[in-house]
Amino acid sequence: MAKIFELSITTEACKSIQKATKLNICSYQFIIEEEYVRHIKNYHEKDLHLLNQLPNILNHFTHVEKSLTRNTRTGSTDVSLVFRKKIDDDTVQMVALRILKNKRISLRTLFRP
Repeated sequence: MAKIFELSITTEACKSIQKATKLNICSYQFIIEEEYVRHIKNYHEKDLHLLNQLPNILNHFTHVEKSLTRNTRTGSTDVSLVFRKKIDDDTVQMVALRILKNKRISLRTLFRP
């Protein structure tokens, strides 16, 4: 069974996300699934150490925006949140996918563009 970790979203961050994106995610869980940690390790290895910054990025982001992408498997439109945070004079970008049916937001990737 795959491991799932959960992070808390502060009320202030939730309100900022809602103001910037018009998405009310206050009752959602933010989860980190093992397969996406593997993705970061395999494709963004130099940024793997930034995983410990996830609570900081999630709750104290510099910028957040909503992104719509086409899901190539299902053909449906996925709604993602793209968070940016300045860390050590560099911008870190984190992408999280909104999963409506479970009221979850799942980490998808983390990297420095």
